[in-house]
Amino acid sequence: MMLRVVLDTNVLVSAIISDGKPRELLRRGISKQFSIVTSELILKELGLVLRRPKFKTAEDEVNRIIIALMQTAEIVNVTSKLKVVEEDPKDNIVIETAYDGDAEIIVTGDRHLLALKEFKGIKITTVEQMLALLEEKRLKNKTEKKKES
Repeated sequence: MMLRVVLDTNVLVSAIISDGKPRELLRRGISKQFSIVTSELILKELGLVLRRPKFKTAEDEVNRIIIALMQTAEIVNVTSKLKVVEEDPKDNIVIETAYDGDAEIIVTGDRHLLALKEFKGIKITTVEQMLALLEEKRLKNKTEKKKES
């Protein structure tokens, strides 16, 4: 069974604007090492953030990125209205997406979310921790395959 993971907007933005660990994580999601779970709300926020002048992202590029995500991610319909993060209510979108999308993990760089560590069984983790988890899983699968042969 594939891990179901919500990538927070800040992780997606980092993955898009610079080459680094967030991009590596997004690539792994796109190549189906885990299932990316998202919502229209997160995609809408991503579009708004990428259109900010400081990111210098062309409109057609923003659209291309969002379409690519729509094709690879599972877009869940968010119906929950959770009030978990009082300091930054916008962060609740990420938790609602994970909750309604039966995700096991939220990957974020947001300190309010990371401070929670967990919400109703959904682990809240950093990009580094998620990459380490995927690596661990990959090595475990390799070992199991060796045992079978």
